[in-house]
Parts: sequence; C-alpha cells; structure tokens
Amino acid sequence: MKSLLLILLGLTFCLTAAAQTSNVQPIDGTDCSNLFFKALAEKDAAALSSLVSNDFTAIGMRGQPIQSNQLVQAVSQGIIVIDSGMLSAARTRTYGDVAVTTGLWNVKARIENAGFEGELSYMSVCVKSGGRWKIVAVQFTPI
Repeated sequence: MKSLLLILLGLTFCLTAAAQTSNVQPIDGTDCSNLFFKALAEKDAAALSSLVSNDFTAIGMRGQPIQSNQLVQAVSQGIIVIDSGMLSAARTRTYGDVAVTTGLWNVKARIENAGFEGELSYMSVCVKSGGRWKIVAVQFTPI
C-alpha cells in the first residue's frame, strides 16, 4: 500500500513538473519577448503556443503576415527551424499593460529548407491581459 502511494505521489510530481515547463508565464513584457525568441530557438511549439495571443500576427522578412496558428504549426512541423540566434540591443518601453521591445537578432535559420543567415531588426508587442503577458505582434526587418 505504501509503495503504491509513493509511486502515485512520484507520478504526481513528475506530471506537475512537466506541466510547468510547457506552460510559460512571463513576468513582464521584456520576459515575454525573450521567451518568444527562446521558444523559437528551442523549437518548443507548446511554449510558443502558450505565449502567443489568439490574434497574434508576425510580419515576416518579406512583409508577409503569419498568424499564430500558422507559426506554431510551422515550428512544430519543422518548416521554420532556428539553428542559432542571438538577441542584442534590446530596449523595452512599457505603457501600462503594453510593452514594445525593439532590438537586433543575429540568426541562422531555415524556412522551408531555404537557409537564411544574417541580422534582423525586430519589434515585438506584448500585452498583459487576464493577468498574463502574451505576445500579440512581431515584425522582422533584414538589415
């Protein structure tokens, strides 16, 4: 009986730990933006899905809009693969429950097996709604 109880207790802790890693909860707008890029780099579609809002839009390097479901699906299917990326020169301005972060992203990536390597200027917009920070928009511009 004690063994069964210990096993169940151990499973409960394992499930709780797994749930916490996939349910990303940013502490502020800067963290929200950073976690978005981290989820992309780690190919973590679950974390990405928990970070982006339902009405999220990314503006790609050629001006094409990408909706939240398209981005999450592309990452989970390996259509978008970030091989390496380094953020720099980040600056966040916070206006109540809205945070605008701008910076540079030196990235090496593959999009539909087409390689890209270079520096991008980015702007991300995060909004606190219902007590949680979500990313609602990102724009990438090659420089």
